[in-house]
Amino acid sequence: MIDAIACESHFLDHLAPVWLALPPEVRGRFIVDAKLLDRAAMRGIEAEPLDADLIRRTPQKPPRFDGTPALVASIGDTKVGRRLGYGPFVRLEHGAGQGYIGERSGSYAGGPGNSDAALILVPNTYSADLWRNAYPGARVEIVGSPRLDGLPARDASGTPPVLALAFHWPGQGYAGTAFGDFRNVLPALADRYTVIGHQHPNWLGRKYPGPPSRYYAQLGIEYVPEFEDICRRADLYIADNTSTSFEFAATGRPVLLLNARWWSRKFGHGGRFWDWAHVGVNVDRPEDLLSGVERALIDGPNEQTDRADALSLVYGVRSGGATLAADAIVDWLGSRQEVAA
Repeated sequence: MIDAIACESHFLDHLAPVWLALPPEVRGRFIVDAKLLDRAAMRGIEAEPLDADLIRRTPQKPPRFDGTPALVASIGDTKVGRRLGYGPFVRLEHGAGQGYIGERSGSYAGGPGNSDAALILVPNTYSADLWRNAYPGARVEIVGSPRLDGLPARDASGTPPVLALAFHWPGQGYAGTAFGDFRNVLPALADRYTVIGHQHPNWLGRKYPGPPSRYYAQLGIEYVPEFEDICRRADLYIADNTSTSFEFAATGRPVLLLNARWWSRKFGHGGRFWDWAHVGVNVDRPEDLLSGVERALIDGPNEQTDRADALSLVYGVRSGGATLAADAIVDWLGSRQEVAA
């Protein structure tokens, strides 16, 4: 049996299809931040709340789950699990498996501090190689993205073209945002097109140069917090550095990538920088945004071919990811029982 832990909304969203694909007899407790209980129910999961204080600190008398494995989608939830006494962990990559080669962080593929991740479920070979090189003793399985099968198609009742904007939160190094570079040209975009806005969940509460949702409101751009709703309504996805770019592209629609001025093409991290960047039209300068949008909306044969090639790199498999992940977990749990016996 295995438990699951999710303390942020996007981690819950990625874990949910895997959890539901597991046989009922394998599923233990699904523990979430209390504020996510309704979201878990919406995903068809009966979850248990975790007190906010336990998310941030070690309890004086932690529950004893030594040897009980937990399914997580982030290093943050791994740390919560450790404080609760869980381990080892099944780590599901919650995005495209980006590694930011050269920028060491436990949040990304192959990053430090993940020695108790015994089974790692990843979308592609790029991510798998980073994990295997960093943790030779871990089992690594390529399962694509379990989230893809549940993403909705464009709602045919809408009037095209609808453009969706999305910006990553300002993390360290290349794991940052281009919002500061492009914010001043967004009024011209909103004047010409119907635009809706989205942002990474970690933007909430952050100051300059965002969050973008606050700026969207100033421009009369509707903020749409749920990515599934973006998929239902948008014809083009304009984003900087987010795995949702590839998820949107996987639904068969064009994307446009915004590149911050400090993301040098002289140095590549792999993945988004720059092996997968041909998933959509790239815009390097704010003054080229409108012309880039026009090209992306045409979505010609060359753009479609490039998108298909990039997606073949990002996702080792394009469908059935939840079943593949669940099968890998069940097999891993079985191997643990054999060893114990």
